[in-house]
Amino acid sequence: MRELWVRIVAGITGALVLLLALAFAGLQSPPTPVAAPAMPAAALPPALVGAGHAVYEAQGCAMCHAIAGEGNPRYPLDGVGGRRDAAELRDWILATGAAEEALPARAARMKQDYRALAGSELDALVAYMKSLTDRPPGEGER
Repeated sequence: MRELWVRIVAGITGALVLLLALAFAGLQSPPTPVAAPAMPAAALPPALVGAGHAVYEAQGCAMCHAIAGEGNPRYPLDGVGGRRDAAELRDWILATGAAEEALPARAARMKQDYRALAGSELDALVAYMKSLTDRPPGEGER
């Protein structure tokens, strides 16, 4: 009888160790989300990119961000179109999704004002950000 209990306890312990190992592995290596196919910057309509630049200017985005050295150098946007897909850019502009949690509270509150933009303005701004694929010379990946 004693041998039976030892086998049962050993089996339960082994199963528990296996489950804990799988849970730990899952936490350390979460599955990577499947990104939407990226639209190459060359495929973006120039009129839409130009309209997005106009929205960038009208909204005063350069007070917080810089592009090609113009604006606030603390948060440059050079190359952002190569690092983020359109959905991520939209989240960062509107402070929604994962960006809402990553942004400081003050920045997230300020970005919530962009939720009042018309859909066409927001689409144009995202297209403009997506077109920013070049980095200044000497700047590495962040």
